[in-house]
Amino acid sequence: MKYDILATSFGRIILVGNENGISRLLVDNNSKGISIDDDWAQDQKLFKDAKLQLLEYFEGKRTCFDLKINPSGTEFQKKVWTELSKIPYGDLCTYKDIATAIGNPKASRAVGMANNKNPIPILVPCHRVIGANRKLVGYAYGLELKQKLLQMECINKSFELLQKHYGELDWWPAESDFEMMVGAILTQNTNWKNVEKALANFNGELSPAFVQNATNNDLAEIIRPSGYHNQKAIKLKALCEWFKQYDFDIAKAKAMPGEQLREELLAIKGVGGETADSILVYALEKAFFVIDAYTRRIFHRIGITIPDKYDDFRLLMEEAVPKNVATYNLYHALIVEHAKPHCQKKPLCNSCPLQEICNQRI
Repeated sequence: MKYDILATSFGRIILVGNENGISRLLVDNNSKGISIDDDWAQDQKLFKDAKLQLLEYFEGKRTCFDLKINPSGTEFQKKVWTELSKIPYGDLCTYKDIATAIGNPKASRAVGMANNKNPIPILVPCHRVIGANRKLVGYAYGLELKQKLLQMECINKSFELLQKHYGELDWWPAESDFEMMVGAILTQNTNWKNVEKALANFNGELSPAFVQNATNNDLAEIIRPSGYHNQKAIKLKALCEWFKQYDFDIAKAKAMPGEQLREELLAIKGVGGETADSILVYALEKAFFVIDAYTRRIFHRIGITIPDKYDDFRLLMEEAVPKNVATYNLYHALIVEHAKPHCQKKPLCNSCPLQEICNQRI
């Protein structure tokens, strides 16, 4: 028998098999003892395609596998595993659903046992099977991994449905990178219509020099429609002080590493995670997922367990979604576009494109 190892953020994956196909997939995530048999020979070439497809899956770029598998089991088990392989990415089934599908609706318990014996998890997606009460039950490598896999799929499935419904969108609405950065501060604790009114009050004269030279009182009066105008005027001047170190040249700022820019932005008084990440994605072209109130609301209602801390939720999204500036730009635009007609504080669920996967946790 041959094997190879793949390091992932979900744990170390050990693939086992031969020319007839993959017969086992082990997840070394400290949930159980994993060992490599002495008679297994490492073969990187044999599992090259499998490793590539698994990496694409874990990066949110792949929703199904095209691999030769050869699991060992009873005829009943193989029947169950075949049915498991038909569960679409991002969908869920119960043990009873699988039992019914194989023509034995009373075999839920036997299906559960076959599910637990699945030797090729992930490739044969037994993690997509849940209890009749819609809760997570049983997984050979722990419920934490099962939840992590399901959340990754749910997040990507959500964006697939949103993109199919709303199409390609472009966001942030601004005439320049500097206007975009100003808008990111003005939009704090208000809606975009008020920001548009505040930006219009600059009468086409918005620039770093204008903000620097204006008095705090004059600047505050201009941006009054955005609310908290006195505090925001101070924040805009602080933003200009940061931008000054790059000679107000956006190209010079873009040339710096993303993590360094994020630290600098967060050091500006009045700039938090959401504002910093908005500037990073839309003005500085750095891949940081923007977490706003809409993101929290939508994904909580769908069924994702939302971390309390901003950066924990950001990292969860960044781990699930392909890390790409254009993708993050589009996905945030889709969130904003969807929240306005459907996922309001009081949701309007009729004709919602996320209905098929939403748990409606209101």
